[in-house]
Amino acid sequence: MKKYLCKVSYLLTFCCLMAGFSFADAAKNNDNFTVRFRENTLVVTSTQMEEARIYTMQGKLLQKERGHFIEFELDRGTYRLYAKVNGETVSRRIELR
Repeated sequence: MKKYLCKVSYLLTFCCLMAGFSFADAAKNNDNFTVRFRENTLVVTSTQMEEARIYTMQGKLLQKERGHFIEFELDRGTYRLYAKVNGETVSRRIELR
């Protein structure tokens, strides 16, 4: 009986640890990262965002900003947006017509 309780105890501990890792990954989710347009202005917002950078498709850095609310004024064309959110870099392709 004692061996059975030890095995059950180890199994429960393992399950609790795995659940803790799953919840930690869910907390790092970037669902609240939003990209919106207002006329010719790109608005990037996130409460966990550290910085955002906008590049041309050829890789030239146009602008780099820090904060939780960032606005980029853009002309027509295709751009690449990189934002650091929750320690991860999120990439979006931006096309203005």
